[in-house]
Amino acid sequence: MYIETVSKRGYRFVASVREVRSDNDPATETHGGPGGISRESAEDDVLNSIAVLPLTNGSVNPDAEYLSDGITESIINSLSQLPQLRVMARSTVFRYKGKEVEPQEVGQTLGVRAVLVGRVLQINDSLIVRTELVDVAKGWQLWGEQYNRKLADILTLQEEIARDISEKLRIRLTGKEKERLAKRHTEHSEAYRLYLKGRYYWNKYTKEGLTKAIEYFNQSIGLDPGYSLAYTGLADSYYRLSTAYLPPKEALPKARTAAMKALEIDDTLAEAHASLGLIKMYHDWDWSGAEREYKRAIELDPRSGLGYLRYGTYLQLMGRFDESIPSFKRALALDPLSLQANSLLGLALYVSRQYDKSVERYRKTLDMEPTYLPARFGLALAYSQKGMYEEALVEFQKAGDLVDDLVELVGELGYVYAASGKISRAQEVLDELKERSETEYVSPYNMAKVYAGLAEKDLAFEWLERAYEERSEWLTWIKVDPKLDSIRSDPRFRDLMRRVGFEPQ
Repeated sequence: MYIETVSKRGYRFVASVREVRSDNDPATETHGGPGGISRESAEDDVLNSIAVLPLTNGSVNPDAEYLSDGITESIINSLSQLPQLRVMARSTVFRYKGKEVEPQEVGQTLGVRAVLVGRVLQINDSLIVRTELVDVAKGWQLWGEQYNRKLADILTLQEEIARDISEKLRIRLTGKEKERLAKRHTEHSEAYRLYLKGRYYWNKYTKEGLTKAIEYFNQSIGLDPGYSLAYTGLADSYYRLSTAYLPPKEALPKARTAAMKALEIDDTLAEAHASLGLIKMYHDWDWSGAEREYKRAIELDPRSGLGYLRYGTYLQLMGRFDESIPSFKRALALDPLSLQANSLLGLALYVSRQYDKSVERYRKTLDMEPTYLPARFGLALAYSQKGMYEEALVEFQKAGDLVDDLVELVGELGYVYAASGKISRAQEVLDELKERSETEYVSPYNMAKVYAGLAEKDLAFEWLERAYEERSEWLTWIKVDPKLDSIRSDPRFRDLMRRVGFEPQ
C-alpha cells in the first residue's frame, strides 16, 4: 500500500517516491533516499507556499496538547519570517484541528504547494515529533522525519524542523534569513514551555482561560525576566479581560505596562507594537499614537494579518472607511479562512452603513462556522439597522445559545427591543443590567444605547458620561456606532466626541 489511514489524522503517505524514466535517461537518478525528490522535481519551481496543519497530540495526557499546538504555532511563526515563502496563518490551519483530513485535498483548498502534517508524543521528559511534508500537486511525500529529543531541547527542535522544511522546499536562505529562523526570544526552555501553556489558554477566550494564561505568562517571566514574548502575552490577556470581565481602568494599565516592557526588551517585536496600539486606542484615546504603533507593527511584519486587522479597526473608528475596508481585505488575503477577519470585515461594512453587504459577509462567515459568536452577534446588529427586528431577535437567541449571559449581548438585545417598540422588554433589560452591575462589571455604554433606542436622550447622555468617567472601551465607537445616530445632532454629543479625541462632526 502507498497510503495508510491514520486515526484522527487522515492519510499518511508511506511509499518511496520517484519519477520513473527510461533506463538510459539520467533524470531517473534520485536523491535523499526514501521519499526523495527526483532531479527533474528538484528543478521544478520552488515550492513557495505551505500550510502547517495542527500537529496532533499523541500523548495519553490531554494536558500535553499545549505542546502540539505550541510547536505548530512556532513552526508557522518561524517559516513566516521567510519572505519568499507564503505560509498559511494559524487561524486558517487551526480550522482543521481534530478533523480527519487528507493533506493533498487541504492543500488544494488553501491554494498552497506543500502541506506539513505531524504528531507530537511526550513520554516523561522525552519528546518525539513525527513530521511529513506532502507535495500537493503530485501527492508525493517530499520528506518524512522523526525527531527524538529531550523536552529541555524543545527550542532547538523547533528550529531544526523549520530549517529542514525550508531545505526540503528548496528555498535558498540568505544569512539574514538563517538568523531569523534561529532567532530565540528566550534561552530558557522551561520559560518557553510556560509561555506555550499561556498561549494555549489565551486562545480559549474564556475568563478562566485568560486567568490561567496570566498565571503562566507571569511564571514564564519569573524564570526569564527578559522574555519579551511573555510580556506581550500578558498584555494581550489583560486586554481581553478588559470590559468583558474587568473594568478598563483596572485591566488596561496592566496591559500597557506589559506591552511597554516587551518593547523595552525588543523594540522590533511586531506583536508588542500591535498590543500597545490597542491600549493607546481603547484606553488612552491617543489616536495618532495608536496609528504609529499599528503602522510600525505592519512594517515589522507585513505578512501578519493581525496588524492589518487592528489597524483596520483603528481606521473604522476614525470613520476612514475607504481605508479600513481594504485593510480588512488585506488581512483576509493573508488568512482567507480566518473567522475573525471575515467577521471584522462584516463589522466594517456595518459601521459604514452598508448593511446589505454586512449581512452577506456575516452569512458567509457563519457558513464557514455556524457557532462563531461574533458573526452571529454581528448579523443580528445588521438586521436591526435594516429594521428586520424579528430576524435580529432570532439571531440574538442563537447567539445566546452559544454563550452564558454575555452582558454585551444583553445590552444589544435591549437596544433592539427599544428600537422595535417593545418598551416594556427594553425596560426589563435595563433593570437586569443595573442589577448585574452590582456583582460584575457592566459598561455604562450598554445602558446608554438602550436609552438611545428609547429616545430617552437625557438618560442616554447620563450613562455616556458614566462611560466616559470609566474610560469604557466602547466609548471609542461613538463616532461610527449606528445605534447612537438618534442623539448625534445634540451639542452634548459633539462635546463628548471632542473629549474622547475625535474632531466634532
